[in-house]
Amino acid sequence: MIEEHVHFYADNLKLEGILTYNEDAMPTSSILLCSPHPNLGGDMDNNVITSIARISAGIGFVSLRFNYRGAGNSESNQKDTAENFLYWESTMSGENYGDAVIDTQAALNFLVSQAGIQNNTFLAGYSFGAIVGMRVVVKNDSVKAFAAISAPFGKYNLDFLNHYSKPKLFIYTHNDFATTAEDTLMGFSKIPLPKALELIPESDHFYRQKEDEVSRKVCNFFLQYV
Repeated sequence: MIEEHVHFYADNLKLEGILTYNEDAMPTSSILLCSPHPNLGGDMDNNVITSIARISAGIGFVSLRFNYRGAGNSESNQKDTAENFLYWESTMSGENYGDAVIDTQAALNFLVSQAGIQNNTFLAGYSFGAIVGMRVVVKNDSVKAFAAISAPFGKYNLDFLNHYSKPKLFIYTHNDFATTAEDTLMGFSKIPLPKALELIPESDHFYRQKEDEVSRKVCNFFLQYV
């Protein structure tokens, strides 16, 4: 497995990322991986995100995981750590997360340009990454399907999915501080077909020791549409 450190630009800010792929096979499909919120420890080295990258590489995908502006070594317009924290804190509720959507779109553009794969592109987002990822997929017909892990139902408006007709997978668990099972089931019921819902039992928001189970569900879902 190869992990290639790369960079790309969003709003003239240099963002970092890692391409992961199998050195022994030419990838035929690609996955963009969107991390959780930076103020909640979310970055491209997150346990769930790195698990998906590793498992997807083993079955022929190339993936890109990346850091939003101000996370890790990605550049930011903020002058210091405190200002960066307050900037990201303002995105924790409501709709003030447009910059993260811009970063995600730039990451998608970069992935497609590097992988040379136009028609077999997928997106998986975890927690906050599910929200920004879904904002991007509704504007990009080239993304064939997406997977949302612990999407924070009840905290963000998801009406933008009302007419989205591509395949959608939602993965949830009990004891999730980002959303409740009740909010997930209610929110899922309002999302149009085609869609699928998967429960990871006996876990919580962080999916520790369940990462590979989550990853296999995501990859198996995407394989249906390759």
